[in-house]
Amino acid sequence: MSSDIAIKVEQLGKCYRVYRKAYQRLLQLAFNGRKKFYRESWAIRHASFELKKGETLGVIGKNGSGKSTLLQMIAGTLAQTEGDISAHGRVTALLELGSGFNPEFSGRDNVYINALIYGVGKKEIAEKFSEIEQFADIGEYIDQPVKFYSSGMIMRLAFSVSVFLTPDILVIDEALAVGDAAFQFKCLNRLLTLSEQGCSILFVSHDMNLIKNFCDRALYIRKGHAPQLGATDEMVERYLLEMRETQQSASSGAQATGRKKETLPGGRMVYGNHEGRIVSARFVDQGEGLAVYAHGAPITLRLAAAFLPQVRQPSLSITIQDRKLIVLGGYNFPLQAEPAQPDMFSASIDVRFAAKLAGGRYYISLKLFDGLDESIARLIEKQVACLEFEIYNANKKFLGMIDFGMEEISEADVSQHLCIKAMGSGE
Repeated sequence: MSSDIAIKVEQLGKCYRVYRKAYQRLLQLAFNGRKKFYRESWAIRHASFELKKGETLGVIGKNGSGKSTLLQMIAGTLAQTEGDISAHGRVTALLELGSGFNPEFSGRDNVYINALIYGVGKKEIAEKFSEIEQFADIGEYIDQPVKFYSSGMIMRLAFSVSVFLTPDILVIDEALAVGDAAFQFKCLNRLLTLSEQGCSILFVSHDMNLIKNFCDRALYIRKGHAPQLGATDEMVERYLLEMRETQQSASSGAQATGRKKETLPGGRMVYGNHEGRIVSARFVDQGEGLAVYAHGAPITLRLAAAFLPQVRQPSLSITIQDRKLIVLGGYNFPLQAEPAQPDMFSASIDVRFAAKLAGGRYYISLKLFDGLDESIARLIEKQVACLEFEIYNANKKFLGMIDFGMEEISEADVSQHLCIKAMGSGE
């Protein structure tokens, strides 16, 4: 295995035996494999990937797709049915909440026990204990039995043990979902520090913004399919498309007409079905390609779409995204359909917004829907980051990414506003 590889997984799979009746287990033993009384259920199969040293790999997929099973096999708490796992370095895992903690022992005792399980000597544990205690921030409960802890307190202590024992490889399964916002922020900062120090991180999360922000690559697992490894934004888009299709099926029973995935010139991704397409998208004043605007300048888009007559309520969603394709805002516009061909309708729209954003590069993604409410509308096509623009000379007085135009007003302005409001209400 190459010296820059932390974990190498080859054709990994886990199969469970499913029996219809309990007595069939005894029959299976009696026949000693000469006859099968069970059916095979593969939790995950044909998983192959490499995790580089210092890399953070996100694992995404629907519930039941095999994410936790994969992490348990890598952590060594579950034996695989087939395939090989090669790990270079100490693997520290934070899987089921508080797994390995004895509820009758104190938090302090559990820290030492868990550290010893990871192969850490007592001397190193003693040196790190004050940092672990301070990071967990559970106060006097550190010397109380764990059975009196809340789920959040257990997670705090378990996470603290995992990240302060200098792991080479850290495996995390949805551990951050339990903590409060302040602790999650502290955890992410610690994970970033570990990554910078060369720790390889493999973790499961359903928070796609976290995956986009934190992961170098993503592993997308679908039930019954070999996991797909690729760029974070592409894997997240595939996952979100699957989630939307599931949501549509649950809300309306409608099924997408076919499936398509394309990569258009420039490398932008296109997903959807064959009921329509976004024909063109450009900046009115700067055309195609990268556009550049001063802070606060108006940006005008010209968009066009074509779709089949069966699309009853065509609409176009426009979202502004940052470099990691995290959505900053957007709007959904209904379209006025016009006959274009005997079997096709078309629509076009011009949209304007002010570039009140921090300096930097931004992307525009477009979605063509059948329906006006995006949460239940049927997705026809999505073009990811099909337009890009940069903002310069940003007003440094505002905080964050978006300038809301906040300004200080006088007491006279407040009084005038209240007076106008009172008059309008007839008081």
